[in-house]
Amino acid sequence: MKSLVIEVKGMECEGCRINVTKALSGVKGVWEVKVDLKGGLAYAKVDEGLDLGKVEREIRRRIVDAGYLCGEIREK
Repeated sequence: MKSLVIEVKGMECEGCRINVTKALSGVKGVWEVKVDLKGGLAYAKVDEGLDLGKVEREIRRRIVDAGYLCGEIREK
């Protein structure tokens, strides 16, 4: 498993945390999602066998579709 740190801009409340968690949990290969509302970060565990570029593009798309801005995505 790889661990990703995802910068999410625009989260302000508990509903935002829930929305981002749901959005990222729906990405194929993502097994665990934790969202730090105050820090504006999401943490995701991802299968190592997947194309990380595809996973990152899907993460970005889902965050934007949920109404937030996606900043840097990096490995932890």
